[in-house]
Amino acid sequence: MEPCPTMQERLLALIAEMLDLSANDVRLDMRREQTDEWDSMNHLRLVSAVESECGVSFSMDEIVELQTPGDILRIIQARGGSASGD
Repeated sequence: MEPCPTMQERLLALIAEMLDLSANDVRLDMRREQTDEWDSMNHLRLVSAVESECGVSFSMDEIVELQTPGDILRIIQARGGSASGD
């Protein structure tokens, strides 16, 4: 039986999927401005997918300030989000 992925693993996989990147290219410290695929439209798509998948909501200020997967993960963990949207 496969172990359940951690929140970090699930988030990085979701980001890779949404930005059409290899999973190996997605790290907690990768920055939006250094990732061509992470443009403004994909940022909004990613935020929506994370909110749905993890059962959290981001404020407009947070959406603007999210610059790395690590930023996203910190908010999810602080709010007790889940990898299944429960």
